[in-house]
Amino acid sequence: MKKIVLVVCVFLMVELVHAQHEKQNGLEISAFRNAGNSPDLESTMLIHGINVTYSRYIFKRWNIGAGFGFGDFNGRGFNGLLEGFYEFSDKRNYTHYHIRLGFEPIQKEKFALGIQGEFLRFSYNGISEIIIGGPGLPGDDPRRVTLGRAHVSGGFFGPYGIFNISESFFLRGNYLIGVPVLNYDWRWTNISFGVGYMF
Repeated sequence: MKKIVLVVCVFLMVELVHAQHEKQNGLEISAFRNAGNSPDLESTMLIHGINVTYSRYIFKRWNIGAGFGFGDFNGRGFNGLLEGFYEFSDKRNYTHYHIRLGFEPIQKEKFALGIQGEFLRFSYNGISEIIIGGPGLPGDDPRRVTLGRAHVSGGFFGPYGIFNISESFFLRGNYLIGVPVLNYDWRWTNISFGVGYMF
């Protein structure tokens, strides 16, 4: 996923010089809230963080963007490997990369409304090895674990809105729903709100 994001960013930057006078490029910083739960509602994830996204209008109403984010991971219940989300909550180190494609059927001088599809790949520290101990074993630990990096991808879709507060600055809000691959059917929502600069 990192290579795909890099390729998209290079493509956008190569075309940058042709769009300077038209202000087709945007740099956005936003706060996000990712929330997901399993079908039985016994397992949930809640992540808050910051996104940095670069985007470009490739046609009048179409735009493409790529970026990364990081945040605070919180969870209840278990993931697809039956690992307790509450374990090692201070060592999750959540990060993600995303690529999005948007279309704006409504464009006005002060605002625009559109729909977008997004591919997001998020990563966090998870249990990669479990050693069961017990009486008579070294340390008598009931369980010793090793943390590794877990990677999860998903597709998301939903509306967004842009409000132009000046010629160069804008506010943007997104609401996406989708399904990340966590070994079973999770429901997921992604909400973000941020400020951007057009150039």
